Amino acid sequence: MPEGNNWRCSRHSRRDIIKYGAAGGTALVAGCLGGSSSTDRFRVFDAETSGTLPSQRHCNPFNPTQRGTWHPGALIFDRPVMYSPAEDSVYPLIATDWEMADDTTLEMTFSDEWTWHNGDQLVADDWVMQLQMALEILEYQAEDGARPHQFIESAEAPDEQTARISLHDPLSETVAVQNVAADLVGDESRGIFTKHDDDQWSDWHQRLRDADDSEMESILSELTTEGYPMLEDAVGNGPFQVADIGDNVMICEKYEDHPNADNINFSEYSFHLYQNNNPTQPYVNGEVDAAHTQFPVKDDVKSQLPDGHTLIKESFSTNKLLTFNCGHDVSYDTPFSSVNVRKAVCHVFDRQEVTRVLEGVNRLFDWPPCRVPGNVLESGTHDAADWVEDFTKYGQNDTERATELLEEEGYTREDGEWYTPSGDRFEINIMNGSERKDLNILKKNLKDFGIEPKQEQVDDATFDERRQNGEYDMMPDGSSANGIRALWALDLVPNWVQSITHFDPQAEIPMPVGDPDGSNGTKTFSVEEHIRQWQVTDEDQYHKELMWWWNQNVPQMEAMFQPDAGAYNADSWELDAPDGIIDGTEDALYLIPKTDEASMEYKG
Repeated sequence: MPEGNNWRCSRHSRRDIIKYGAAGGTALVAGCLGGSSSTDRFRVFDAETSGTLPSQRHCNPFNPTQRGTWHPGALIFDRPVMYSPAEDSVYPLIATDWEMADDTTLEMTFSDEWTWHNGDQLVADDWVMQLQMALEILEYQAEDGARPHQFIESAEAPDEQTARISLHDPLSETVAVQNVAADLVGDESRGIFTKHDDDQWSDWHQRLRDADDSEMESILSELTTEGYPMLEDAVGNGPFQVADIGDNVMICEKYEDHPNADNINFSEYSFHLYQNNNPTQPYVNGEVDAAHTQFPVKDDVKSQLPDGHTLIKESFSTNKLLTFNCGHDVSYDTPFSSVNVRKAVCHVFDRQEVTRVLEGVNRLFDWPPCRVPGNVLESGTHDAADWVEDFTKYGQNDTERATELLEEEGYTREDGEWYTPSGDRFEINIMNGSERKDLNILKKNLKDFGIEPKQEQVDDATFDERRQNGEYDMMPDGSSANGIRALWALDLVPNWVQSITHFDPQAEIPMPVGDPDGSNGTKTFSVEEHIRQWQVTDEDQYHKELMWWWNQNVPQMEAMFQPDAGAYNADSWELDAPDGIIDGTEDALYLIPKTDEASMEYKG
């Protein structure tokens, strides 16, 4: 095959070759459209490979189905800034500067170097339109008297290069930027998708702003179901633009007028679809150069990886949790309505036994429960790693302490078996998770201690219904752990976690922090309001007290964490970026070519 960008390697057109590749396997696609010898294409495993076909994907961030706003939308569209949840830091992109003009006003300055792929200037109004549309949707959905968004009040563009966002409350600068650059109702954080002078977007925008309640339902139904624009028709503003779409390949080509185009030494970026969502085999076979997720791999696969195998996104992880029904405001009678019983079970757990079942993928969460990512505690990159040294560390098979706690609650032990205060055999109903090896270890620990675990497997619908209704004792859970602040999002802990663990939203903690005996008494606060005050003030006190509440109330206990990394083959490619981008963002493979803060180069 000729070198460079000569993809016309036969009488077939590019589209014909792509279509043929879908029927004939990956050989033709890999050989002619980006094989391992190509110097001109970065080939990525498509993270939605077994989902929506490329021909059906759209770039409407408000429509959650058949979406292309992430893959490849996050590549072909740029965003105002790059926020790293792992480092809680912001990097410039289209917005080159930002400041708090006053306590409740954030102003962001847009570069004049960005254009849409049709040559039109990208302006602040394009992004402000997207924000305004999201806020109108939220306002319609909000209950009477409630804020449509917890922090953002309104957005406007006083000129082409300025976006002005008004906030309900004072916020620290980083928290303000993080909130306005986040998803509000869809996938808007992946890029600026709305072009303010596009007829369809401007029509939807105007109708949303003018509609009364009787008209909003039909407008929202239209907006959230329409596939506009379809991926093949999308006019983006990022470093690559859609060139061709097949059944199992999407090809994007470099947009030469992008501000960072001169720093990109390859001309095409392609997305490859397979039969399942595991990129390991295509990566091992050299069919793709990189993947966003699914690494690291199990020990028995590591020897097959390419010599240049390099992880990215290493600051991202998923927690494997032991979850309790805390019993607040539910009718189900669970022993875990007592915090001492929750603590006792956590003490019985022998965490060190989990080291036998990690398989090279999971890592032991060898710290006190605290709702801080394991990799942050492991690296010591945040003060929280020091704070937790004084916290209660469960998981030590401390049966003596477990006994004290149970006896305080009226439980008794006879002939090695525990009985409830009412004289019944102490049994714990565990809903699902029979395949979780750490949970199986806990069951053995409980049985050895004299508590009878009862395993029950239910279907997904029943599982969802029962956890929402609080009709269980224990269950397994998994949760992304992608940053200090992300783990305490307002829509996560006071909303989702509370809805499945049924903890009391009014928290009570022994004081001072780190003293479980409460030599200074106790402190009571609203979990939601404490998180909100942390967001507003950025003061460590709130975060530390929230961590201490988690440790002393244990609605969930972190047992393991699994790095959620991506990977690339450094034999052929060199990726260089600040840690906050390459290891601290979910879209690292898309963000690196966008900015002069980082580089991605083919090196042969």
